[in-house]
Amino acid sequence: MTNNIDRVLRERKGIQLMTHVVAGYPSLDMNVELIRLMAKHGVRLVEIQIPFTDPLADGPTIMRANQAALDQGITPDHCFELGAALAKELPDMGFIFMTYANIPFAMGMDHFLDRTAASGASGVILPDLAWDEPGGDYADLARERGLHPIMVISPDTEEARLEKILTRASGLLYTTLKVGITGAGATLDQGGLDYVRDLKKKAGLPIAAGFGISSPEHVAMLRGLADVAVMGSHILNLLDHQGLEAVQDFLAACG
Repeated sequence: MTNNIDRVLRERKGIQLMTHVVAGYPSLDMNVELIRLMAKHGVRLVEIQIPFTDPLADGPTIMRANQAALDQGITPDHCFELGAALAKELPDMGFIFMTYANIPFAMGMDHFLDRTAASGASGVILPDLAWDEPGGDYADLARERGLHPIMVISPDTEEARLEKILTRASGLLYTTLKVGITGAGATLDQGGLDYVRDLKKKAGLPIAAGFGISSPEHVAMLRGLADVAVMGSHILNLLDHQGLEAVQDFLAACG
């Protein structure tokens, strides 16, 4: 199976940026404007979060964005419509829907994956859904629909469990650079960087690394270690406090 995630990682040289937006925050129109800006500056992988009331892997910035979107009445339908419009406008982008397990379970996993695929997405991330929980092994269902099931691990994932996860993952493997929640940080932990270096030797998949990336220097530190640098909280902070021009300057510096 090959989709836009594979094409981006095969055809583009060097470390790629994967950005994270919360659908409906600060508005659906701003989501479109922001992702257009990202595309203009070379971003080809975008994670669209379907907002949820208890985003347990997320820090305060993305948590507030989730709640603000929900307060505006954003539903999964809005998110899939957003994804479909963007996929039509930006056909070279690899869009990935990310949310928490309650959403697909409420919708029904098959229906959730059908809607995700129909929106033009290339992958799906459900960070709190363990593949070995009842109903949690959605990998084959996703691939049947042309979606990569992107698994999330961290530096404290045990080796035996990692080996099993690697049998289910495809597209890329998303590792956190720290144990904990998302959020921009002043520094990257050396232990996280060492973990990515070791992981790259044995994963057999492109590696996306995130949690804490907030400067062009952080991206540079991951070059040669990871294939993808994931950033979300820092971009939302820039958007909230300094506006789109600051996001543009940041992406240009990371390119």
